[in-house]
Amino acid sequence: MQSQLKILFIDDHAGVRESLSYLLEHKNESFKFYLAGDAGRACIALKSNPDIEIAIVDLNLDGEDGLCAIDEIRKIKADIKIIVYTMYNDPLHIKNALQKDIQGFITKDLDAGEIEKAIVSVNAGNLFYCKDAQAVLYELLHKGGGSAGGFADSEEEGKKKSEMVFKNYQSLTKKEQELFAILAQKKDVYEAAEILHKSQKTVQNQKSIIYQKMNVQDRLELVEAAKLLGVIL
Repeated sequence: MQSQLKILFIDDHAGVRESLSYLLEHKNESFKFYLAGDAGRACIALKSNPDIEIAIVDLNLDGEDGLCAIDEIRKIKADIKIIVYTMYNDPLHIKNALQKDIQGFITKDLDAGEIEKAIVSVNAGNLFYCKDAQAVLYELLHKGGGSAGGFADSEEEGKKKSEMVFKNYQSLTKKEQELFAILAQKKDVYEAAEILHKSQKTVQNQKSIIYQKMNVQDRLELVEAAKLLGVIL
């Protein structure tokens, strides 16, 4: 029997959260949903069910900022994976959400199949952004990329390279993304090993895999990729 994936769905519209969770549970029998209409009820649900792995969070919770709800639930479970589920797909909302280190961004016009795909992908340790969000994100990356590190030689080339950096980053596992962020802060292997409580050999192997997946040759290129992605400022 397949083990259940427990998901916390936070949306202030009872009809939305109840109907969508019902549909997804019947579409994928491994899904088990816990429902909440605000941050307070979400925290109660998470405390009662600490093995919840993913939280799907609306950005507007009856006038309250859903990003604040992310902060509250992470105080209870720091490593919970977050998928933002919203009607907004403008650059400001996407940028603000990305700064919360979310793993997914999907809009409410997606069908159940795409939402299921987002949940499965994020649970596997990947990032998942809907096409509208990706388009905005590419634009944000391009504007922030400049010409440093050879990532943007022309407008069209810069856009293509930004898209490739994002695509490569999506291929990293959650643990690899964690090490990527540490390395982007110019930490050496031994420092990263201490932070992650791993052997230097393990970290060195993971570093090599990250360099290969991200298609970077040295630390400078890795740091520039991290800046494009918003992992560091």
